[in-house]
Amino acid sequence: MKKIYHIADTHIGYSAYRRIDEATGLNHREVDTYEAFKQFVDNALKERPDVILHAGDLFDSVRPTNRAISFVLSQILRLSDAGIPFVAISGNHETPRLKETGSVFSLFEHIPDVHLVYENKYELIKIDDISVHAIPHCGDINGEKNKMKLNNSDTGFNIALLHASVLGAGEPIFMMGEFNEQLVNIDDLTNFDYLALGHFHRCTKVREDAYYAGSTERFSFNEVNDDKGFLEVRLREDGEKEVIFHELSTREMVDLEPIVCNSLDEHEIKSTIKHRIQECNPENKVVRLKVQDIPLHVYHSLDFDELKRLTRSAVHFEIKYEFQRGNELLSAEQPAFRSLHREFEHFIRKYTIGAHINKARVKELGLRYMQGWERDNEEE
Repeated sequence: MKKIYHIADTHIGYSAYRRIDEATGLNHREVDTYEAFKQFVDNALKERPDVILHAGDLFDSVRPTNRAISFVLSQILRLSDAGIPFVAISGNHETPRLKETGSVFSLFEHIPDVHLVYENKYELIKIDDISVHAIPHCGDINGEKNKMKLNNSDTGFNIALLHASVLGAGEPIFMMGEFNEQLVNIDDLTNFDYLALGHFHRCTKVREDAYYAGSTERFSFNEVNDDKGFLEVRLREDGEKEVIFHELSTREMVDLEPIVCNSLDEHEIKSTIKHRIQECNPENKVVRLKVQDIPLHVYHSLDFDELKRLTRSAVHFEIKYEFQRGNELLSAEQPAFRSLHREFEHFIRKYTIGAHINKARVKELGLRYMQGWERDNEEE
């Protein structure tokens, strides 16, 4: 039996909000990404898997800070010193648009038992009887996918490692709403013992042999209900497999029940907002509260200094006000714009077309066309 650790989307160096961790002097959310990854390495050193597979977005950006680089180096050295192989592919967040920019991954290539795949092409990495078929974020992921299929063998354990949105697995398509997402038809990925996927932030079983590990931290309120961690994959010679989710201890993120104001008077609105804040005990949490249909005159009469005092113990407390002016719904925040991919996906889902037309195929072709258009524009 082989024991494999599958992790993805650690986004080391990510920062958000203004809160500073007093112990380190660093952004709280940046520290959170460090703590989650260190927890993972601590577990790996204790349980000693045969190999660790990181499915992309180890870093949050193409040019991480020296601090983020130094932290990752220290953790990878711990794994190397223990003789635990570490294989990582570059994801869309850390892959430069221009080749001459270079990759931060090149800094770690000299470390024993560390295998990094980032040069815009498929690579085969062999570790004992484990063959890792790795495709980083690249210009022609479908072309590289065909090379991967040709190199698949019948001996040992064959694992595909990708950072992409997969199609053909039913609804939904596993996308994050980013312009540089890559798309792969999962029906083209067969005869592998396991598909280790990255990019989609929710730990998800896509197929019996294919999983997204999810991210190790929550990076938006879309992930508020998601457990965060990594996967332990046990592969046996008889073809049987077992996939176990291990949860990491992460900062609590809370999306409170919205307050709907249209049936409340001014006093009730103000008291409900205060009660909702106090009830959630916001200390050290990331919290969002929506206040809907609030009258403009009530919004302007709120005691914002008191609300700031009530929420100051949180790492971040976001109050989103929405109010009515006539028949027009206004918001105290800027509108959120979806990516072109998501807008097209939403259009296809809602638009009524003839029964003889395969909507799933139309969606797949449209997404592939947009991906090709973005690639051509990057080259120009």
